[in-house]
Amino acid sequence: MPVEWSNGVAAVTAARAFHFCRRFLPIPEWLELYRTDWLRADLIAGFTVVTLLVPEGMSYAQIAGLPPQTAFYAAPIGLLAFALLGSSRQLVVAMSAAIASISYATISRISDPHSAHFIVLSAALTVVSGVICILLGALRLGRLARFLSESVNVGFVSGLAVMIAANQLPKLLGLEGIRGNFWQILDKLIQHLSEAHGSTIIIGSLCLTLMIAIERTIRNVPAALITIGFGIGASLIFSLEQYGVPVVGQIPAGLMPPQWPAISVQEWLMLVPGGMGLALVTFAEAVGPARAFSVAHGYPIDPNRDIIGIGAVNLGAGLFHGFPIGASLSKSAANDRAGAKSQLSCLIAAIGITFVALFFTRWFYALPEATLAVIVIVAVSGMVRLKKLGHLFRTHRTACTFKFNLFRCFDAGDYGGVAAFCCLLIVYACLAQ
Repeated sequence: MPVEWSNGVAAVTAARAFHFCRRFLPIPEWLELYRTDWLRADLIAGFTVVTLLVPEGMSYAQIAGLPPQTAFYAAPIGLLAFALLGSSRQLVVAMSAAIASISYATISRISDPHSAHFIVLSAALTVVSGVICILLGALRLGRLARFLSESVNVGFVSGLAVMIAANQLPKLLGLEGIRGNFWQILDKLIQHLSEAHGSTIIIGSLCLTLMIAIERTIRNVPAALITIGFGIGASLIFSLEQYGVPVVGQIPAGLMPPQWPAISVQEWLMLVPGGMGLALVTFAEAVGPARAFSVAHGYPIDPNRDIIGIGAVNLGAGLFHGFPIGASLSKSAANDRAGAKSQLSCLIAAIGITFVALFFTRWFYALPEATLAVIVIVAVSGMVRLKKLGHLFRTHRTACTFKFNLFRCFDAGDYGGVAAFCCLLIVYACLAQ
């Protein structure tokens, strides 16, 4: 009897464990349904994501105010975590220009962007955002994302895009030590324009022309990757570093071990409002593409499980010294176009990024900083939607007033004002409905 009883307990425990895995880890589901003829498509899609993620990740790290190598710390764990926990088969959760710019706007009000503590605070903000996402998913509050309307994202992200582009202009002109807000940077650029470095301007202009030409004529080619290859090639052939052109320099190889961000309790509390905003924006960005892919390929998704997956992604990225990441529409679309059939494509991409971080970072030593600045400017230029902003101002002036004041409070570091305006926006959305 005791043996039978213990066998029965073991069977029940195993059944419960399997049920838990089926509920929170969708791997058993797609493994059971996986077909061997999908492997080739998933391999191609995974390597396609890698070719996009390496150059864009390095540039998005700069958008977040961090060294390029932090992209290699955040990307593998992000791809792995969402592949294990997310329900969408084609969605790629990696570096996002919008999320990186919000991270920079949040942390730059607390710490100097060029300090070591800025990196630690960015990792801490990532952890906060991840924990909030996990809590929202566990409480089945994914529906809150619907209060972040498209107009909120358009107005807020457009303003951040302009700020990020302004921060990249000094690198494009070869000017150092120019910092501040948009107007301060613009004023300093005008004052020091005569000091611009000619060789840097030339390589930056060539990279900008090349990238725009590729994006407008050959849409299925990774323009950022080709631009980086061109920049590195030109730098090596013409020894641009000897002519005073700033280059990326030595990028540490390898991955960082996990570590809890060492900041004070007061700093943790200061990051909570920004973490809440990042959590909502990150999930809101993922909902639309995930639903579109599920409809196109005929499989169900679970929004609450996806927000838990996104939370795990950011929690892991923060522990591995990364920065906030979210759903990437461009890489998700490329993953889908390449024929991705399951989450295996993201697992393959995670392995590919890890290999790059371990063995190939030395290839980026000669990369001109102006080339990365070009990739950043082109990336954020697509976030400024002037026609949409004009339409919103003409048709929804009350909402625009709310969102303009929200951005002013965020830009000024008034997080109490941010919380108040978020509440007002939710009330306004409820009344509008």
